Amino acid sequence: MSLTKTIILALILRLLVAPFFYHPDLKSQHFHFQFLSHGVSNIYQYIATNKNSLPYRDTFNYLPLTYFSLGTYHALLKPLFPQNLSVWLNDWSAAQNSYDNFPFFMLILKLPYFLFDLGISFILLKLYGKKIFYLWLFNPLNLYLIYILGNFDVIPVFFTALSWYFLKSSPKYLSFLTLGIATALKLYPVLFLPFFLLYKPKSIFRNLLFFFLPPILTVLPFVGSQPFINSLTSSGLSQKILEFKIWYLPVFPAVYLLILSNFLRHRHLEKTLLHVFLAFIVFVDFHAQWLLWFLPFILTTVFKTKLRSLIFILISCLCLLYIIITDDNFLFWGHLTPVSPAFVFLRHPHEIFRYRFLTDPYLIQKYIKILLALFSFCLIFSKNEKN
Repeated sequence: MSLTKTIILALILRLLVAPFFYHPDLKSQHFHFQFLSHGVSNIYQYIATNKNSLPYRDTFNYLPLTYFSLGTYHALLKPLFPQNLSVWLNDWSAAQNSYDNFPFFMLILKLPYFLFDLGISFILLKLYGKKIFYLWLFNPLNLYLIYILGNFDVIPVFFTALSWYFLKSSPKYLSFLTLGIATALKLYPVLFLPFFLLYKPKSIFRNLLFFFLPPILTVLPFVGSQPFINSLTSSGLSQKILEFKIWYLPVFPAVYLLILSNFLRHRHLEKTLLHVFLAFIVFVDFHAQWLLWFLPFILTTVFKTKLRSLIFILISCLCLLYIIITDDNFLFWGHLTPVSPAFVFLRHPHEIFRYRFLTDPYLIQKYIKILLALFSFCLIFSKNEKN
């Protein structure tokens, strides 16, 4: 199949998926992004000041560059949006899921993701060839994480993948500048920084300077804002990676350091990031969209042989099972709210296990973690030869 036909087919697939799936996180994020078009520059202070009068009262838990980039999308395209999109974003009543244009809202809010998603596919094409290119475009896990969950993580993932491309092919400062942009959007690329720095350890000080430039420039105007400080220190990632402990020792940071020390011997980045990914899903109570962070880097490693492919597919299925057992209807039937608001009221797996089978869903998630650890060991120690 030609490259043009492949892209057209991938776009059609995304156009068929994006409008008909929903999670409230998408709405809450864009509820906040809309305020930039109203002239609000400090979203953190604005929410703290007007919290009691807002229809949605949660804090904005993301970095300034995320607000300004996706807020700019709102501001520029607002004249083209349907008039009742703004009404829907500000409607948090019981009727919020009954709008006739619901699928159209989903498509509009997810449109920026198409650009970054396809951008990642072309980066992978340049780095690894057509096989990984096709795997990215038609991988069901990908489609779920980007277009069903509808979170904006695909944007920092694009800049992280671009950073890896520059690290392999261009002046290294561009790699760390783009990794800094990814970090200014979401903090998770800090997990990648030590491996990128040590991959070819030259001009480390200069590379660090370029890395910190985007976060510092975008955060600096807000350092005097207490609501921003509160938002920054309540990061879900920083809390989650320290949660699981043995004898008061956080396990994931300890395993992460072991992986880093091993990386110093062989400097195989894709293989090492696969190990970080496996440690992450075993030792961290991950949110669904966090899985996307690692995918561009591990596809070439996990699909080397049929056996490794099979193990990774099983790991992916277990991760999805872990996600849908979460006590959140919008991670199962609720995704289909744009099709019909009635889906919100169906019992989701968490309730079915708890009330139909009288089984603790959290206990099932623990068993899933054990299986994830088992399959992770199988994947790490499986042979790399062609099967």
